[in-house]
Parts: sequence; C-alpha cells; structure tokens
Amino acid sequence: MKAIFITGAGQGIGLAIARLFAEKGWLVGLFDINETLCNNHLQTPLFHNAVAGFCDVTDPDSVNAALTAFTDASGGQLHVLVNNAGVLSAGDFSTMSAADVNAMIAVNIGGLTTVSHQAFPYLRDTDDAVVLNLCSASSIHGIPWLAVYSASKFYVDGLTQALAIEWQDHDVHVTCLKPPPINTAMGHQLDSRHTEKMPITMQVEQVADEAFAAIIERTPHRILGRNTKAWYVVNGLLPASLRSRLTRYITGA
Repeated sequence: MKAIFITGAGQGIGLAIARLFAEKGWLVGLFDINETLCNNHLQTPLFHNAVAGFCDVTDPDSVNAALTAFTDASGGQLHVLVNNAGVLSAGDFSTMSAADVNAMIAVNIGGLTTVSHQAFPYLRDTDDAVVLNLCSASSIHGIPWLAVYSASKFYVDGLTQALAIEWQDHDVHVTCLKPPPINTAMGHQLDSRHTEKMPITMQVEQVADEAFAAIIERTPHRILGRNTKAWYVVNGLLPASLRSRLTRYITGA
C-alpha cells in the first residue's frame, strides 16, 4: 500500500487531498497543529487506513515525532510528502503586525523546509517518491497587500526547483502546485481589494484533483486555473515595467 503524509491536513486543501488519496486506497497521514480535528476524521469510514496526529511544522521535534509515527505505520515507506501547512495575513505591509509577519516566515518557509529536510531519508529509501509543495499564483509576481505571503511562495518555488535537481539522483521527484485564491478559510482572509479583481471560484476538490495529477505526471510545477495560466505565460514575455503594471491591474492595486 502506498503512503502519503500531509501537513495542514485538518481542513481545507490538505483534507481534500487526504480524502482523495484515501478513496484511492492509500495509507494517509493527516497531521496538523489541530490534532483533535485530525483524530476526528479517523472516526469516518473513509479513513479506515489512516494515521493522524499533531504536527507543528515550526518545531523540529514535533516534525520528527509525526514522521516517526507515520513511517512506523507504513513500514518506513513515504511515497508522497505533501507540504500543505501554511498561514496567510493580508494587508498593508507597513501596518502588519510583527507576529503576523513572523508567523508566515516561520510556517511557510521554515516549516516547509524543516519537514522536507527531515522527510528526505524516508523519501530516499522509498522507490519513486514525490514531494508536492503547495505554492501559489502569488509566486508569479509579488502581490501588493500580500507581500510577505507572496515572498514566502517565491521561496517555495525556488526550493522546489533546487530540490528537483538535487534529489533527482535519489529517485525523488519534487514539484509544486500554483493555485489562484481557493474557497477556504485562508482564501477568505485575502484583502477585499484582491477579490474585487480575483474572485474566489476554485474549490478544494479541484485542487486535490490537480495534486493527484501532478504526482502522477511528474511535472516541474502545475499552475491551476485558466486565468492563472494566462497570467503566467504573459508575465514571462513582458519586460519588468510591464509585468508590474499587469500585476497592478490583476490585483486592483
């Protein structure tokens, strides 16, 4: 049985991915800072082959304990790691609290890095393993009123590209998803100035389907949504000054 470990799996995108893979007969690991939520999911018939528990991705000891618990159940196998845990705070950078800024850096950058680093031995020892990082359309260009979150996703994109090369010799494929705003609690934390031009229409089930496709197809990255794909292509063709103007138009800045 193939095994998938998912951070931030208590709700939203992480839970949708967990449900899809459980339906496909995988051993699913649901790990989240909200341990109660994950354990409650185990009470449903869908997750009869699942492991759930606490994982604070900013705490290396917590990450180690979560990975140990999961790989004990999987016989040491880790076919897919999904780095989904993340936080978002929107608004003017100059007035954002230090706590909000530091949380995005700690979770979106530090947490993803820690989980990937500690998971590598299990991935290396599993045939044809995959790391799927949840990136964002905000890694195409820096987004106003989303500066730190957007920057953290540029980091995710860069780490994905680098590890895809480094870990290729270990038979570990590394890829990422770049979705537009999603209908989740996090998606609805966007600034109202964003959603005027970027309405939230994509559902978590669509993201889960794309996650499965990315894992199966082994693409370098997967951009979600027709408008996001068009923006990505056009942005790559324009000079810097016009890229900035395009982003201002798209985001309503």
